[in-house]
Order: sequence, then structure tokens, then C-alpha cells
Amino acid sequence: MKLVKLSLVAALAAGAFSAANAVSLEEAIKDVDVSGMFRYRFESDRQEIGNAVQAEGYNNTKENKHRFKSQLNFKAALDDNFKAFVQFQYSTNEAGFGTGNQTVTNKTFNVQQAYLEYTNEAYATNVTFGKMEVGSIWTDDLVGTGAKVVNNSIEGLTFAGYWFDSFNAEDDGDTAIEDGINIAKSSLYGGAVLGDFDPFAFQIWAAYSNNWAFLYAVDASYKFAFNDANFKIQAQYLGNSVDSEKEKRLNLDNGNFYAAQIQANISAFDFQAGIVGYGEKDKGSLVVLEDKGRVIAPGEQIFYSDGSKLTGSVGENFFYFAGLGYTFAETLRVGFDYIGGKTEYTAGTPDTDKNEYIARVSYKYSPKLTFSGFYSYLTEDNHNRVKDQDADDQFIRLEALYKF
Repeated sequence: MKLVKLSLVAALAAGAFSAANAVSLEEAIKDVDVSGMFRYRFESDRQEIGNAVQAEGYNNTKENKHRFKSQLNFKAALDDNFKAFVQFQYSTNEAGFGTGNQTVTNKTFNVQQAYLEYTNEAYATNVTFGKMEVGSIWTDDLVGTGAKVVNNSIEGLTFAGYWFDSFNAEDDGDTAIEDGINIAKSSLYGGAVLGDFDPFAFQIWAAYSNNWAFLYAVDASYKFAFNDANFKIQAQYLGNSVDSEKEKRLNLDNGNFYAAQIQANISAFDFQAGIVGYGEKDKGSLVVLEDKGRVIAPGEQIFYSDGSKLTGSVGENFFYFAGLGYTFAETLRVGFDYIGGKTEYTAGTPDTDKNEYIARVSYKYSPKLTFSGFYSYLTEDNHNRVKDQDADDQFIRLEALYKF
């Protein structure tokens, strides 16, 4: 972050236009913090289903995408204990070869977040209301309109209460609003208790999605060291109780998600391994409201595949995973991840065996600029529950990210 200051000439000009009861421009912006990010992604997806070969030499689907995203954040001190925050965002998703070439030049910056923040230091309490990121275990970067209250009066503990009346479900694109499940279009009320007593930490979440479901979640982790190696063990459980009317009409069932992993850093090596399970064989169920939330769900494609979508799918899933990486000179990391398992359905419908292999590389050019990329290869036997119809999906992403 950096502080915005006016030049001497600008300050004199601002003072000349000040009215008797007005605040000069210099005074208005002298305590404004500016931060942001710029990101470019190139994505290429090639999927083969069955044996039908198309004239171009690819099977079924193919696409290239160019994704641009920029954010400019402004946080200003308005008065004692009050601050205002606004985030402007520019985001495009441009089609390349195979999907109708189009370079977008008519998009502008839009208001992504805008909220007022009140801090009472005497009671260690922070109140925020407006348009902001939800920041729950069930969401990634979903934005909603509502309010949060956070209290840190007890050392090591954070108490939070929140209410959101609406979300950017359509604009976000990764929400639970398909196959009749539109839970991300309902009001959300809830609370959380977060504890950090190093080396032990925990999170307890609860929420009610109006006329949809009661949601609850527990996350616990423990860190320890052995010689020069650092380890972290983490476990999660997320559940929900679906409204009875929705359960009958949409063939939904209560959701149950469990996951556990161990992570380790040994010299320049990093390692992770674990398991994930969720879903029902004969009914739809959901785990999160948007994207992959903040749950243990490694990989790039497998948790978005048919039957395994965390935002709602029919299918009982169990996966195991492992990953290994090595970092050269604290700047260049190379790694490999594997996720394997199965999506099971009711008797008479073939199960789908799934395997995802991922190669990764990232280079930290500077504290603010990072280049990264990965190659993901997903295989699905009996794809989309069709016997003997296999699918292979190759997905590549290259990224340049600058933060300031």
C-alpha cells in the first residue's frame, strides 16, 4: 500500500476552490490508501469424448480464452473510527481460436465493492456494511450486499456475525444456481467463531440460507515441527439440512462433506496428501455456495466435473490426493499433483472413475510480480454416466500477476 499525496501546486489549487464549510481536496484524500492487482491469464482447453473425430483434428470441444482482471482499491479515513472502502474492477473473458475470436475493448471499470467500516477500539469491535466479499468457508470471492460484525476482545478468538441480502450470483459465474439449485440467490444469516492458539487453530461456522438450508462447518488444524521439517494436519466437516419442500421438489438431500490432509515443508521440498468425500448416489446435494469455497479440494478440473461439482451434483464422491513440489533459490517452484477416485451412482448406472494429473511451475520475479502456469490432464471412465464412453480433458493456464 502507499499513501496518496498532492503536489504543492495541486494543494494550492485545491485550497483556492475551498468553500467556507467544504473540505479541501488535499484534506479529503490525504489519508487514502491505494492498493490493487493486475492479472492476465491464457487458458486452453481440449476435451475428447468417445471416438468421434472432428475435421479440425480435435474431438468434441476445444477453446482458447484470454482473461484480463484488474482491481483498484481505495480506503479512506472519513472521521474518527470511520473508514470507507471502494474497489473498482475490470474483468473480461475473451474467446480465442475455436470459440469465435473476439478482443474486447468496450469494457470499463465497475464498482465491485463499496462499504463503510466502523471500528470501536474500546470493545475491539468492527462493523462493516455495504457491498463486500462474503469471506465465509462456503465462498471464494463471492460479493454480497449486507453487514458484518467482528469482535476480537478475547485474545486468540474472533467472533463474527453476518447478514447478506443478495449476491453477485450472475456476475460471479461460479455459484450454486444451476439444475434448479439457486441457493446463492437467497438471503444468508450466520455467525462464526475462529480460534488461533498456535500451534492449534479452529473455525466453527453456522448459517441459514432463507427457505433453502441450514449450513454448518468445522475446520481444525495442528502444526508441529520435527528437526528441520514443518508439518500441518487439517480436517474439515461441512454439512447442511435442506428445506423439506426443496428436498422433495428438486430431489435434494442433506449434504455431508469431510476432508483431511497433511502438509509438510522439508528444506526446499513441500508435500501434501489427503482424502475428500461427499455427495449422494441417487440425489443432488451441495457443499459450498460458490466455486470451491474454502474447503480442502485440490486440483483444477475434477471438482468441477459432472457428478463432483461442489456447488451441487448427483453422485457420491471419494477422492485421494498427493502433491510434491521443489523450490529453487526461493523463487522458482516446480511441482506435480495427483487426484484420483470415483463418482458412484445408483444401481444400474455405471460409476465414473476419475484421475487428474497436474504439472505446475511458478516464478516469483519480485515481491509484487509472479509468473505461473499449470497443465492439467483429467480422465473420466464412463463420462457423464454413459457406459464405455470415456473422456479426456487437457487444460493449460499461463498467468502473470502483479500486486501493489
